[in-house]
Amino acid sequence: MNASSASVSPFDQALALLRDGRAADAEAVMKRAVRRVADEHGEGSAAWAAAQSDMGNMLLRAQQPAWAAECFRAAVSVPPGDDPQRWLGYQLNLGIALTLSGRLEEGAEALRESRDGRRAHYGGDHLAYAAGLEPLADVLLRLGDRDGALEAIDEAVPIFQRAGHERAASAVALRGVILQAGGHTGPLFPALEELPAELVERVAAIAAVRVRQGLEPEAAYMLLAHLANALRARLGPDHRATVEAFAALSAQAGEHGDHVGRIAALRRVLAAYDRQERAEEALPAATALAAALSEAGETETSLRAYEDAAARARRIGRADLVSQALFDWGLALQDAGQPEPAAERLGEALAAARDGGDPVRRGHIAAAHGVGLLHLGRPAEARTALEESISVLDPRDEAAHAARGHLTAILDGRECDCAALRAEVERAYRDFVVARVPDDLLTRFDVRIVGNSFMVDVEFRRQPADDEVERLNEVVRAGHATFSRQVAG
Repeated sequence: MNASSASVSPFDQALALLRDGRAADAEAVMKRAVRRVADEHGEGSAAWAAAQSDMGNMLLRAQQPAWAAECFRAAVSVPPGDDPQRWLGYQLNLGIALTLSGRLEEGAEALRESRDGRRAHYGGDHLAYAAGLEPLADVLLRLGDRDGALEAIDEAVPIFQRAGHERAASAVALRGVILQAGGHTGPLFPALEELPAELVERVAAIAAVRVRQGLEPEAAYMLLAHLANALRARLGPDHRATVEAFAALSAQAGEHGDHVGRIAALRRVLAAYDRQERAEEALPAATALAAALSEAGETETSLRAYEDAAARARRIGRADLVSQALFDWGLALQDAGQPEPAAERLGEALAAARDGGDPVRRGHIAAAHGVGLLHLGRPAEARTALEESISVLDPRDEAAHAARGHLTAILDGRECDCAALRAEVERAYRDFVVARVPDDLLTRFDVRIVGNSFMVDVEFRRQPADDEVERLNEVVRAGHATFSRQVAG
């Protein structure tokens, strides 16, 4: 070992090994360090407790919280002596490690002891006291003690704020989560008004992570809605954090089935990009808005939005963006049952794709254009497009498979199989639903494919009960999910 490596502490050596992905070697370094200290100073010494704590901290970074908890427990077993601050740190880390290892009750108990010890040693206004309150609030929330969690975090937030400490961000974010979990009806993030902008951005980042960590979908969605609106009020509608929050909210709204919320969030994102003249970032938002409008059943508004997206792409002037925007618009027109304008848009998309340098996109557009032309009774034009598609696509590509099937039909001088396949899918979807609802419920259940979507028409034989309506809706959604794949294929 050279002089420079000898001067590096075992803990720092272990962290370096962890960064290199050598967890076993890092553990071996720390084990040797603990044994050496035990030999030199004895188990139960202050130096041994410090070595156990170092090993626990390394194990936390190695994502081994159960083992880390035992190291911190060993450190806490040594009386604090003349260094109570160090001992209080061991105790706090014990509670955190127990919590991370899923032993919530034990973790809460250790953290309560940590809180009491910190208050006695530091006082109720000290940062070190607040540092013990935040993890306690977190574990109490996970245990379902929302009142206890709120009481703890309400103590911590003002302490961090008065000190201007960066942990104010995580505490404010956690407070919002606790309020949401408790069904709070007022603002979830009122403290944003008192934080500097850089900490407000950190609140946004931390809260966005919390949304993905164990919150129920409804709670996560509402938390994100509160956060986005609070950021808009505090930072303004065009701030990066605000725009990112509304973009995340639009995604959550889509998963939640809230078409109105999704559309409203996307419109805010698009407006922010437009005000800042960020054209290339605005284009995906414009396309997402068009898709959201389509899924909401606002077909005409959606088609105008796709037209707007294509116009935006043309203004940017990049062939790849133009071809993709026109392709999306053409497919939307097909889904809306407008095959003639769809074929025109897809033809324009193909022309742009030839200058775009992406053979896969070009092949997919050519396949869709060729299929659309054949369905319009224009086999000569369809053949040219389908042959172009096959010439650039991997033969295993699904679009290439569809193109080959339709080209074979042209060469054989027959109709393609699409009409028969669609009729079969419609029949299978209808049978799927009828077989899963009471025999006496429906007089008629019809399914029709329009574009790549289903239109259903229901006539009841009698007045259905609420649970029967719910069951029918579930079955219809299941059928849509099952047979949409066949339509798309």
